[in-house]
Amino acid sequence: MKRWAGVLALLLLPLGGCRADLLPYAREIEDMSLVRTLGVDADADGVAVTAATGGQGLDDPALISGSAGTLSAALLEMQGEGDSYIYFGHVGQMLLGEDLARRGVGGALDYVMRDVEMRLDTELYVIQNGQAGTTISAAWQQDSAADRLETLHDGAGLRSDSMSRTVRNVLSDLERCGASFAPALTGDGTLSTAGYALLRDGVLVGWAEGAAAAGVNLLLSRVDADVVELPQADGTAALRVVGAKTRIRGVFDGEVLTGMDVKCRVEANLAEGAPALQEEAARRRLEAELAAVEQERILAALELCRTLEGDFFSLAGAAGLSQPWRAEALRRQWDPSSMEVSVSVTAKLERSYDAG
Repeated sequence: MKRWAGVLALLLLPLGGCRADLLPYAREIEDMSLVRTLGVDADADGVAVTAATGGQGLDDPALISGSAGTLSAALLEMQGEGDSYIYFGHVGQMLLGEDLARRGVGGALDYVMRDVEMRLDTELYVIQNGQAGTTISAAWQQDSAADRLETLHDGAGLRSDSMSRTVRNVLSDLERCGASFAPALTGDGTLSTAGYALLRDGVLVGWAEGAAAAGVNLLLSRVDADVVELPQADGTAALRVVGAKTRIRGVFDGEVLTGMDVKCRVEANLAEGAPALQEEAARRRLEAELAAVEQERILAALELCRTLEGDFFSLAGAAGLSQPWRAEALRRQWDPSSMEVSVSVTAKLERSYDAG
């Protein structure tokens, strides 16, 4: 964690207005190529960079690439690729290839933090089983990588296994607890969600997919829309989950942290099912079945923390909010690989969509 020392302080620096002494070159907007999406991959010499410019009424879309030993040198090399100055202050998304993430994301994130044009609120993604450059190129040929990613961002609340994360979020997590996570995208060029990339000490160590990815959202109380299908004797009941609230507390034996207690409350509506499911006994049964599904999802996410030995979801900090008098002890003693875990979930069916 020492390698991230000082990062949090830099992230909290106040952002003033535009200063002439910070901008070495004053340029007209028509003389610039505005980069919206930036991809960074590992290659034999260091890094390879792919930048997608234009779209959304800015200018004609284009792809620009470069490579060098460092991201700084690669981006400087790209400046000589055309007549326009390549401006990175409009970058909204940064994609990192899997090979680069397994080597370490520190260099790429450090550049974003230090560069005068790049923004810390740039959304961060990791490409699963692929490269950022080829993914951006494939999306660019069909439409626009930036437009597709902005659609994913706008619709993140409609998915139970994805959420947006920024460079600032990841850097802050790495500074506080040495681990973090970022949304993953498939490497087939479709820019489809693929759960989360798990980072420990800035290095990709695994993935949270399927049930585990949904468990991450439950742990962080970030479930606004989900449909859980429960087989029944007379068909399938579709429960629309509309919210989740999770509380995390540390379990202590005296002053020694021994475990973690997770309590989650899920609210849902009966969106589809047989009329008999409106009866009280059937509703209670559905609530128990839904709670069991969500409990397994949370346990799957916590198992990743145990086996990969990282507080990827900042659970120690969440427990500290519930037990502020224990915050320092939680921070010092938190070890997900050895803690006993207790998870309980309650589900409440608030209403149905029955028109009758």
